[in-house]
Amino acid sequence: MIENMTYYKEKIENLVNANVLVIGDIILDKFIYGDVLRISPEAPVPVLHVNHEENYIGGAGNVARNIATILDKKNIKTNGKINLIGIVGDDDSSLLIKEEMNNYSIDNSSIIIDKTHPTITKTRIVASTQQIVRMDEEDLTPFNNDIEVKIKNEINKYIDDCNVVIISDYGKGVITKDMAEYIIKLSISKNKKVLVDPVVKHFNYYQNATLMTPNLKEAIEGVDFNMQSNEYKIDKINELGNLIKSKLSLENLMITLSAHGMALFSDDIKIEDSKPYIISTKAKTVFDVSGAGDTVIAIVAMCLSTGCSFVEAAHIANIAAGVVVGKRGTSTLTLKEIENEL
Repeated sequence: MIENMTYYKEKIENLVNANVLVIGDIILDKFIYGDVLRISPEAPVPVLHVNHEENYIGGAGNVARNIATILDKKNIKTNGKINLIGIVGDDDSSLLIKEEMNNYSIDNSSIIIDKTHPTITKTRIVASTQQIVRMDEEDLTPFNNDIEVKIKNEINKYIDDCNVVIISDYGKGVITKDMAEYIIKLSISKNKKVLVDPVVKHFNYYQNATLMTPNLKEAIEGVDFNMQSNEYKIDKINELGNLIKSKLSLENLMITLSAHGMALFSDDIKIEDSKPYIISTKAKTVFDVSGAGDTVIAIVAMCLSTGCSFVEAAHIANIAAGVVVGKRGTSTLTLKEIENEL
């Protein structure tokens, strides 16, 4: 529990001065909403009468969107900055992504267009409140060398303007082993903190990162640890966290535990018997956990960018996650909502 509310309020208000660079897989999240009133005479399937459609920047774009919403450049004066580097196709979906980026005041000049791959698009068909099908459009063949060179050029162009780098890896091709190593090595050389939202199959890519933020299931599968993902025994979580931190030479590790909060591992945290530092979540109704991981790493990055300690950043991110899980869909939150929750 946070004891000094005034102290944390000042930390939260300072988030608008964060400078963060996000690198990773950009996805268009498309939602088509409607009502099912009958079954098709052509096949035993529901007929959806479409009411409306919503489009959001997903993947690494959702991390950037969370940061942009806090910065709120349209309504407040801020020294903060968010840049997003990723790849889209030369298609209608890429236009929707750029339109959404403009809506959130995210500069799209660092977005690379690859004519050989479509924009990754996830279309969810929702009848009333029930998702009935999801359609994925993607081509996971590796990007060619020219594209990788362009990504690295963009990273070099923007890295000096930030003080925290986020690798948002959804396993869609932008973050290769070489790319992860390049980003981490460059960030360290320029004294930038580098945070990783991992995908399980790439766990060994993230050596020497400042912080990694897997959920418990990802952490278990990432190192093939003998534990169930619904098992919340502190001794087992402690063993798991120390194994990951040691194996990847991480400075810090945050394992999110869903309704149980977060387990933090850091050399800066002095705890008896080397147990993890546990931050319990505030009990509330959970509507949707999708996107909560994006919110956590976005807020942690903003906190570290503005001088918070790792523990302070985790406490504030825990508050933020408690807000977004109370919303439907891949939601973001405002600075005011974090303050109100505090």
